[in-house]
Amino acid sequence: MCVATLLGVAALLRAFAVLLIPSPLESDYLGYWAIANNLADGRGLANLAGEPTAFLSLGYPILLGAVLSFTGPEIAAAKALNLLLGLGAILLLHLAARALFRSIAAALCATALFAVYLEPVVYTAYVAKENLMIPLILVLVALASHAGGRGAAVPAWNPLLFGVAAGWLAMTGNAALALLPGLVLVILFATGSARATAGYLCVAALVAALTTAPLMWRNLNTFGGYALNNNGGFNLYIGNNPAATPYFQSIAETPMGAGWHALRMREGERGADRRLGAMALRHILDNPGATTALAVRKAIAFWEPPTHTGRNQTSRAEQLVRLAWLAQYVALCALAVASLAQWRRQGRALAALMVMLAGYTAVHMLFYVVYRYRLPIMPLVCLLGGVGLLAMQAQLRAGRGLAPVRRSRFTAAGAGGGPDGPGAAF
Repeated sequence: MCVATLLGVAALLRAFAVLLIPSPLESDYLGYWAIANNLADGRGLANLAGEPTAFLSLGYPILLGAVLSFTGPEIAAAKALNLLLGLGAILLLHLAARALFRSIAAALCATALFAVYLEPVVYTAYVAKENLMIPLILVLVALASHAGGRGAAVPAWNPLLFGVAAGWLAMTGNAALALLPGLVLVILFATGSARATAGYLCVAALVAALTTAPLMWRNLNTFGGYALNNNGGFNLYIGNNPAATPYFQSIAETPMGAGWHALRMREGERGADRRLGAMALRHILDNPGATTALAVRKAIAFWEPPTHTGRNQTSRAEQLVRLAWLAQYVALCALAVASLAQWRRQGRALAALMVMLAGYTAVHMLFYVVYRYRLPIMPLVCLLGGVGLLAMQAQLRAGRGLAPVRRSRFTAAGAGGGPDGPGAAF
């Protein structure tokens, strides 16, 4: 099986999703759609009411708005954009896996797992920021993995592109910045030098700051403060108030519910967000034990298998898709655990990926859980799963007395070329 075949399968699945799955414009989806259309029509980053906004993360609607400026307000354009982003993510995952694991077989296994994973396939039909977050995360992993190797100097363009991607990721879904500690490990292992890593990060940080500067400047002039968005305090309050649960709840279900609209009218989008953030921090400080217990419940809920029901519970087709998604998710998690069998050969790559998963989980332990928010890091689970799949295959072949697969070379750092040629040293 080659990458072209996997891309073809992924394209076919996503095309079916685009054609068959409706795209309800509600909640966040409607917000992104409204901002994108207002931007395309020359009204700026405005919400459904036509007011300037930064309540939602703006990276995805900025990109979608650029597309809609050429196509007009066509939902098919959003779906086509999502399909292209999805295919790009698959190619990026393959490039990252080859550099991380220095194994064509592991890369193909990881790519195959993600190409047929149903959750990102289904979300191709939705106007959701996760469609952009996934390829941005994988750009960072691929660039970090190719930051050096076998004593080679870091290519000058690498940290520049890393900074651009990191800046766009911050504008698209800044919770994903929790992946940075794991990415720093990837860069460190690839360069083999703390000094080279520090230089790489300095350049990337400068470029990321320049990438986000126009949005920060706009928000300063519009709302009176430097910020990527005006929802941090709101989200912190939703996850930390006397009525909080592990999951997202409407502001109407919180103690602030009755006064929320009056607060927003009185203090504006940024002022209301800051006020809710202060209330959330006070609740956390006043209730450390309950906050810690709730955070643990959030961590469990974040990785809970997708057993929830959908909007059309009577649809046989949706029931079958959800059942298949559940089976895939359980299998991926099992394969990710199985990857630990390759710790001696792939320990550093596995450790970096696990640090990324832990950091992203920690963010949602502080805020709240929505099943969709787990989607952007499922490609990382697929990377682990690719190694786990080969580990299980090796165990089966050993049990049958068969020779090992020659193309599955799990090489340690500093090893020679192999079937993948030169790349990051993992």
